[in-house]
Amino acid sequence: MILSNVGIQEAIRKGLLEISPEPRDDQYTTSAVDLYLGGQFKYWDWKRLSIPGAKTTLSLADQKFNLTANAHLLDYPAEGDGSYILPPYTSGIYPVLAMTRERVHLKTESCCAARVEGRSSLARLGLIVHLTAPIIHSGFNAPITLEMINHGPFHLQLHPGKTPICQLVVERLESEPLGDIRTAFQNQRSPAG
Repeated sequence: MILSNVGIQEAIRKGLLEISPEPRDDQYTTSAVDLYLGGQFKYWDWKRLSIPGAKTTLSLADQKFNLTANAHLLDYPAEGDGSYILPPYTSGIYPVLAMTRERVHLKTESCCAARVEGRSSLARLGLIVHLTAPIIHSGFNAPITLEMINHGPFHLQLHPGKTPICQLVVERLESEPLGDIRTAFQNQRSPAG
């Protein structure tokens, strides 16, 4: 069952769900809450990854492949006003990793999980906000990392703290889960993980 705006606000009020900073009234739709873009951006070092004759292979059977991959991430440069420009897809810098401004904590006892979804207004411009793995598991506590690609024709200027970038859809679990969440991204502070 998906929580309505009233259900999400009630879960926050009861302390079962934390969203920090707490959403303003205008961030809610009838069945989701908008999250804003945070201020950290990373991208893959394609110059290093595409050296002729060099080949970087990540074994996906090794649970530490993210550590190896993270060595190939660079800080994405901000504009003078603190915004970030995502050029059209042809620039070869994708995906760009960023985080939400809000930290989301889905407390286990809330019997809730969530999904992060893009916003249709941005998708119509060609901006893919979250490529895959939209599930935010019960027990998760961190800002949400987004994998963004600009498939559209425009250079898109993203403003941390001012651009509503995605929606959080909160869902009720049929029972309280057993055990702790197992993810390398618990308490993450960087989009690199």
